[in-house]
Amino acid sequence: MELLKTIKDEWAVISTTPFTFLTLAALMFAAAYFAARWRYMALVDQAKAKQETLAERLHLRSEQTESYREKASKYDQMLAEVVDSGATELRDRTLNLVVKLREFIGRYQRLDTSSVGTRWFEETHAGTDSGEEQRWARYARLMINSAMERNNEYEQRFKTDVLILRDELLSRLPDYMPDDSHGLTYEDQISHATLNYIADDLERMANLL
Repeated sequence: MELLKTIKDEWAVISTTPFTFLTLAALMFAAAYFAARWRYMALVDQAKAKQETLAERLHLRSEQTESYREKASKYDQMLAEVVDSGATELRDRTLNLVVKLREFIGRYQRLDTSSVGTRWFEETHAGTDSGEEQRWARYARLMINSAMERNNEYEQRFKTDVLILRDELLSRLPDYMPDDSHGLTYEDQISHATLNYIADDLERMANLL
């Protein structure tokens, strides 16, 4: 209505310059069209981006579900094998795991010993106290990284097997009393002491079958 009123009020001017008016009107309509088109395309792009993000999330969730399914299948398969195994087979399987576990423990103990030796060498050859904080931070970083790598590897390679074998051995040795003189359990935070306790306990139970 405002546009019509303006046209009516200015009709005298418009009628004398129709070409200018038509050009201006065309420019206004073109500007409105491109503004609307830009807004529409922005909304379309935004919708596409949301769809792509949703598709990526669904794909990732599908991969995670498949990974969990595979792990559960392997767990069920191993559990069935252990439960159905005879005493000799269970003992051999457990002792085999103990050998691998001790090799794993020894490897990380050597790494930690090497880190301690490196720091001792730096301390005795530093000459001054300058850089002490940097040397200590570097040493602490080495130890933390080593512990994290060790814990992750234990979780991936050993933990499931350890718990399945422990539970099956305990079910077959109802009178077994674990050595709790060190106050350690399988559920304690992973350390060299905990891992050595686990290896010793599994070996002791296996040899009692």
